[in-house]
Amino acid sequence: MSDIGSIFSTWDLILMALIACSPGLVIGAALGAWRGVGKNPGRRLRGATLFGLTGFALALAGWWLYLTVIK
Repeated sequence: MSDIGSIFSTWDLILMALIACSPGLVIGAALGAWRGVGKNPGRRLRGATLFGLTGFALALAGWWLYLTVIK
């Protein structure tokens, strides 16, 4: 039986998830900004936001799969 609930609070677990998924956010934002290069500077911001959130979601899904299914 795991005692992770008694060691860490809810906010600690949320912070750990944010830190673990931050590389996906950064890499996704960089790819989105690079892909958004073009005529309109707003396109770069939209691309970085969209790809950053997508990268974060994929990293979160990857961690969830690793911790619940694979491990």
